[in-house]
Amino acid sequence: MQNDLNLLRLLTVLNEERQTTMAAKRLNVSQPTISVMLRKLREQFNDPLFIRDNNQFEPTVKCQQLLQQVPALLEQMDALYIDKDNWDISRISGEISLLFSPPLMSVIAASLIKKLTELAPHVTVECYQWGQNAIQDIEIKKMSWGFSYLPIETNKNILQKNIGSDQFMMVTRKDHPMVGNKLDNILFYPLCINIIPGEAAPSLSEKLFEKYALDKHVSVRSSDTSMMLGLVKNSDYIAIVSKHNNKILHDDFRVEELPDLLQAEGLKREVALFSHQRNRHEPLTQWLFNEARAIMSRQ
Repeated sequence: MQNDLNLLRLLTVLNEERQTTMAAKRLNVSQPTISVMLRKLREQFNDPLFIRDNNQFEPTVKCQQLLQQVPALLEQMDALYIDKDNWDISRISGEISLLFSPPLMSVIAASLIKKLTELAPHVTVECYQWGQNAIQDIEIKKMSWGFSYLPIETNKNILQKNIGSDQFMMVTRKDHPMVGNKLDNILFYPLCINIIPGEAAPSLSEKLFEKYALDKHVSVRSSDTSMMLGLVKNSDYIAIVSKHNNKILHDDFRVEELPDLLQAEGLKREVALFSHQRNRHEPLTQWLFNEARAIMSRQ
């Protein structure tokens, strides 16, 4: 039997979807066609490749070995057909998934999506918060990218491209009794800090409080910046949030630089674009990277 390289794409899609129905939808073919393609693959490799377990397919050992090589081969083949010089973002259509670490929703998401949908009017953007399954989502969904803080544990299928650094500031209500930005102030009032999904370690602020044996209890941790600002607006809380939020704050709030000690310790976080290896040569990956980096540089 003559080997059909086009069938190899089914291996990756079926491994991601684990169901013939969803694989057929992804490949835009009928479910019986998927069955025929899978039968041919099994004959070519003399292996079942996928074994049904309840309602899902599970890859065999042979299939797992193939999947270590096939995605890279398909990526190289796809790259041959990408004409980056003549790529036109306005021709993109369909659904695109963009995941953002919650603190970055107000920093990157709105500006990036606004420009993307203006330039690509036939695109539908599915935007949602970075959660525990974010890396898995980027792996499974073909047109999917994420933005989050480093470091985050990923795997060899996920690329990380640094788009800049995020620095932080203190926010209080306008008539807050705090005067200046001395360290004693931040120790006296209740504190609310951003938590970064995907990281189990304490925040940088808490690490510094512990390092210098400062008697400070963090009252609230939240990934929702809007909730934090609502709390600050109606209390004596001090919030530590991204400096990029400065542009969305109104007259109800006051902004202060972090105390010198915290700034000297480099209280900032690196931010990256996360993409699957299959999108490595996709022009949209580079466009998203360039736009996000430009947004991060405008502080």
